[in-house]
Amino acid sequence: MTEILNWIMESIRSYGAWSVFIGVIVESVIVPIPSPLIIMGAGFVLISSELRFFEALMPMLLQIVLPGAVASTLGSYIGYAIGYFGGKPLVDRWKSFLGFSWSDVEALERRFQEGQVNTTIFFLRALPIFPLSVISAAAGLLRLPVKQFSLWTFYGTIPRCLFLGYLGWGLGETYQGMAKGLDKAEGIVSGILILGIFAVIIWLRARVRGKILKKTSDE
Repeated sequence: MTEILNWIMESIRSYGAWSVFIGVIVESVIVPIPSPLIIMGAGFVLISSELRFFEALMPMLLQIVLPGAVASTLGSYIGYAIGYFGGKPLVDRWKSFLGFSWSDVEALERRFQEGQVNTTIFFLRALPIFPLSVISAAAGLLRLPVKQFSLWTFYGTIPRCLFLGYLGWGLGETYQGMAKGLDKAEGIVSGILILGIFAVIIWLRARVRGKILKKTSDE
């Protein structure tokens, strides 16, 4: 893993924005790479520390934010595809164990208004400690339209890349420590999300059982 990271950072030094794009794609595929590390490293390597905050904005946008946002959006299709193509068969196969069917998942989806889904994707994408793969898989599971998912994923990734790029630029050589700290926070959030998923499963089971009992009592 260290060799891969060193190769990515040396490529960024040599080829700039194109290597940022490739690095983020690699990070999307290889899970153990801390997700903030590539963008923060690019901020440290590509943007001169002698520039002032606003002077660094344009090169930050062109060399880091734009390629990073495009690559992150493309990389998110992996998680989206897993949720989209694997979610329904998985729920249908294990519905007797889970206690709910795919129709109950669709009913849950309808509880959310379209605007709320868009806003949720945007803000979760913008948060540097929220695991991106979880958002993608959940969007795929709920069969969110690809165009809608792509646009709001891209929009939300822009402030995320901008924040992490500036953070790497400002921290200098100490950026790796901060990146690993953010990655640990992301791991904690992932654990909380897993607990949340179990809570949703329990809620759906109780909801389905309640409907069955009500139907039985009415008969």
